[in-house]
Amino acid sequence: MAYSVLLIDDEPNFCTSLKPLLEADGYAVTISHTGRESLFHLESTLFDAVLLDLGLPDISGLSLVDTLRKKYPDTVVIILTGCATIENAVEALRGGVYDYLKKPFDPERLVNVLARGIEYKALKRKLSNSEKRFRQLSRATWEGIIIYDKGALLQANTQLYEMFGYTEEELVGTQIFDILLDRTTIKAMHLQSDPETIGPFEATAQRKDGSRFPVEIRVKRIDYSGRSAEVAAIRDVTSNRISLEKQLALQQKLADARRMEALGLMAASVAHDLNNIMAGIITYPELLLLDLPKNFKYRKEITMIRDAGKRAAAVVNDLLTLTRGVNSKREVQNLNDLVRNYINSVECRELYSRYPGITITSTTDPELANISCSTVHVTKSLVNLVNNAAEAAKEGGSIVITTGNRLLTKAVSRYETIEPGEYTFLKVHDNGPGIAADDLPHIFDPFYSKKVLGRSGTGLGLTVVWNTVHDHGGFLDVQSRDNGTSFTLYFPVTQEQPADSRLIPSLLTCKGQGERILVVDDQKNQREIARSLLTRLGYQVHTVAGGEEAIEFIKHHRVDLILLDMVMDPGINGCETYQRIIEHRPDQKAIIISGYSSSDDIELARKLGIHHFIKKPYTLNDLSQVLRLEIS
Repeated sequence: MAYSVLLIDDEPNFCTSLKPLLEADGYAVTISHTGRESLFHLESTLFDAVLLDLGLPDISGLSLVDTLRKKYPDTVVIILTGCATIENAVEALRGGVYDYLKKPFDPERLVNVLARGIEYKALKRKLSNSEKRFRQLSRATWEGIIIYDKGALLQANTQLYEMFGYTEEELVGTQIFDILLDRTTIKAMHLQSDPETIGPFEATAQRKDGSRFPVEIRVKRIDYSGRSAEVAAIRDVTSNRISLEKQLALQQKLADARRMEALGLMAASVAHDLNNIMAGIITYPELLLLDLPKNFKYRKEITMIRDAGKRAAAVVNDLLTLTRGVNSKREVQNLNDLVRNYINSVECRELYSRYPGITITSTTDPELANISCSTVHVTKSLVNLVNNAAEAAKEGGSIVITTGNRLLTKAVSRYETIEPGEYTFLKVHDNGPGIAADDLPHIFDPFYSKKVLGRSGTGLGLTVVWNTVHDHGGFLDVQSRDNGTSFTLYFPVTQEQPADSRLIPSLLTCKGQGERILVVDDQKNQREIARSLLTRLGYQVHTVAGGEEAIEFIKHHRVDLILLDMVMDPGINGCETYQRIIEHRPDQKAIIISGYSSSDDIELARKLGIHHFIKKPYTLNDLSQVLRLEIS
């Protein structure tokens, strides 16, 4: 039987081109160009999947997502949109959307996502039906059965005696429920439509040895040996409850993994474009500020534009932290320095202004070992934890940041199991009211936030902490009580030493001396930004729009350095470009400069001989330092 798909999109040409592709894979496709038309089809037909454009002319696509979630929970919903934003992606995923594809997309990818989504929903339905059949069979096979009159046991089956550990002689004639059940725990589960049936009930049962276990009980009136009596079926639901809890936990992990996968794919797909946009917003104000006098009327506003661009770039970086395999610069650091820098930072001063009366103190180990880390991500984790602690402690609260060394000779079971090893730890403790026990297992889940979206968080702060720690090969522990909460991050120790900061050139000392630089980037505005910065720094600049042009240029001209974009479309990427360039000029120096690059790409670049990487958007100071280090 063909699976049915409802395609909702207001672009007729898009629908006309997509329909035959889906039908070729065996799907029965119905097309709607408006939200109202789609609601009509949904009322008359049960669809296996809905492919939904967010930008409909009459009804909001996100509103339709909410309707589908409530009225058609077994239908797979996949977003197809050309207007992808971080906000609508987050809202759609929160609304139960299975996946989120940005137009244009590879049709094969859509077919694969659609097949996986339908299979996922089918497995959920199958699991639900299987649980119902299991419950019916279990009642018929291993339930304890008792027949009693006015509470006194008349007869019971073998399963009952084995379940409770008594012999028949010990129970017959006794007030059975006083012996077998804790009466204070008996609770009706739901109303029974059969007037002759009482229950079902749930309760805690007591074995002869004193051990307790959960049971379900059903009672029915019968005729027994010519008199009225009751028969009760008592079922041990320990294994059912454990199994159900495991299944629910597994389903939740699967849902979280798929949500993270979708968010990661979305973040990776838009990061390159967004970082290219941010480059202009950050760079041009910076150039203006260098030329303008200190008392220029709009200097403050231009600075605010530049800083807003940096904050937007930081949001993109947070999303990329959720995507495993994304490149991040590692350097040897000491956590004491990161703590000291944070306490003296603008972010910390802003925190004091938001929460007057709060105190932040640090206790650092002077013998603290070093770690190899992404300074940006570890600092961001510290900022997120302190912000959360301040919000929990409120005004007049206390936050303590602690660092130390810890050697574990065997695995330790905490919030998660911490493997043996030599670690340095970063601990953030607050004296707030603690985290609710029901919330504690979920605090690192994406979007599991009790905050107001857009004002105090997006639900990604602790997810960023979790991914950062584990991307560094570390572990995490959380301890929470009524009088406070502690987050402890464990990072593996390195024997390397931090780079000497005196060796890092300043902007004043790292200007060029007329060296020739070739900029290779498929985006015209990125080439212009690079040209402006490099010219300001005193370099001679040449630009080309792709890898093939760069190869031809190098065949006929010598340059001191190439600034090479990693992701270029169309054409060959940065790694392949450099690989072909060094065939002609084996000693050619290059720097990778890109808005998004995977760790695999960067590792390949290093193997080819590229030593430095600049992440877009970059500042004049970032660029000048790396250029001088590479050229010298």
